[in-house]
Amino acid sequence: MLPGGSPRAGTERPVWENPAPGKRCDSVGCLDPLTAEAGVQTSWSVQSRVQLGLHPEATWIPPEGPSSANTAMRCPAVLLLLVGGVGAFRICAFNAQRLTLAKVAREHVMDTLVRILARCDIMVLQEVVDPSPSVINLLIRELNRYDGSGPYSFLSSPSLGRSTYTEKYVYIYRSHKTQVQDHYLYDDKDDVFAREPFVAQFTLPSKVLPSLVLVPLHTTPKAVEKELNALYDVFLDVSQHWQSKDMILLGDFNADCASLAKKRLGELILRTQADFYWAIADEEDTTVRASTHCAYDRIVLHGERCRSLLHTATAFNFPRVFQLTEEEALNISDHYPVEVELNRAAHQIQPLSLATLLLPSLLLVLPTRLPSSWA
Repeated sequence: MLPGGSPRAGTERPVWENPAPGKRCDSVGCLDPLTAEAGVQTSWSVQSRVQLGLHPEATWIPPEGPSSANTAMRCPAVLLLLVGGVGAFRICAFNAQRLTLAKVAREHVMDTLVRILARCDIMVLQEVVDPSPSVINLLIRELNRYDGSGPYSFLSSPSLGRSTYTEKYVYIYRSHKTQVQDHYLYDDKDDVFAREPFVAQFTLPSKVLPSLVLVPLHTTPKAVEKELNALYDVFLDVSQHWQSKDMILLGDFNADCASLAKKRLGELILRTQADFYWAIADEEDTTVRASTHCAYDRIVLHGERCRSLLHTATAFNFPRVFQLTEEEALNISDHYPVEVELNRAAHQIQPLSLATLLLPSLLLVLPTRLPSSWA
């Protein structure tokens, strides 16, 4: 399928075969909103479907049977699920593993990348190795065609590296929810980093924290400890540059397994300083291969206001959500994206929207099955 639901030449729309009542289905499976994991947003909007890994055209099939009273009894559960995650802002980091124009030209790769990217308000891509802007321009074009969650824009670093092999950091973000306030490339005078951080300051839809600094880093496996300790110097530089200590350090740190022993990990400056919170735990697996279990990719928060907004932090297991084999997933990357969700307010209950308040009444009057034109 092309982004936006239009069939590609020679393909057909997914077939949804007799889903059970009360479930939403698409080509990757069904989801029962009444038994969904607590805290997951289950609004029936296109954007919510994408965030849950479902096709944007997946349909909602109401429960059959006796029903007005039965439906009404279920409304409180639905309302509680809808309240969870309201207003959350998702920031992601993803090592896309040698992202080139030839790679994204493969239909399966492009379609999966778009579905991954569309889940995030800000995505920090790493290992973008194509020196031209063609790869990102193509991704942005397909993202903006995919669903109603855009429009998307991007901010790219120059190509970075010590040899002919170079990479770029690329921020892809929803421009109606956030904007770039400023950015700069860290001045790596001592050439500590193979790919010095490309730092950016973004607006946030939060009165508690109206702006936030992101500091991405993709370490080289040969100098993980040295680069991660130098990341503290980057933190100090950014703090002085923008007079702000609310920031997120994120990326493929290679901070586990053969690249960095647990003992050495615990001795890092970013671990011994109490104000840094490693949101992606040491036990997390951020690798696609079944034969490995390593927390290479990390997200580290700093700042009281930033930490107060933290809602969730996890690795996104896209092969499981999109029902890909390991071989299919490795065509995309050998890493999972990692992500944090920030609330707009610090640990406060979000007010119910008018649509949410009206939902019980709407469920009572809707027909047993929605017309196909609503799908």
